[in-house]
Amino acid sequence: MVTPVTNSYIPDLETASAYFASDPRATAFIATPATMTWYLQRATKVIDALPLRGRKYYMDGSQERQFPRLYRDGYDMDEATGISEVPQIVLDACCEEALAIYLFHADADKSARRKLQEEGVKAYSLGGGYSETFGTSNEGIHNGLKSTEAYALLSKYIARSFPIT
Repeated sequence: MVTPVTNSYIPDLETASAYFASDPRATAFIATPATMTWYLQRATKVIDALPLRGRKYYMDGSQERQFPRLYRDGYDMDEATGISEVPQIVLDACCEEALAIYLFHADADKSARRKLQEEGVKAYSLGGGYSETFGTSNEGIHNGLKSTEAYALLSKYIARSFPIT
């Protein structure tokens, strides 16, 4: 039975499960379908918020998400049929970002440290001589993506500059 995932680049849970089948990081992630669905939808929102090269393929308002895209040098298409489609690397990036977001939130220490940084804390100390000083924030280093892999997959689509009109 195919379980569709709405509002995501990933069409169904079976596609995501196949992607993560041999990934030991994803064992808990794929165990709960509702959790996996939510994180795939969240990853899609993050990807769609990126500053991307080109424009949506369908400009008539019928295309809900940012991919497929049209570029100066062509568009995202199935090379055999010539039909526009979401590229496989975007699907892979969506899976990687979904897992990265899940793992980030599953790590209470990492989440707590990020919250302190977002609140402007520069350093803190605990008893026993333990202290931590935060360096410059890594926020934005991957355009808001939590996954280094997703960023690498999407890097050719991410706009580096914008024309001023």
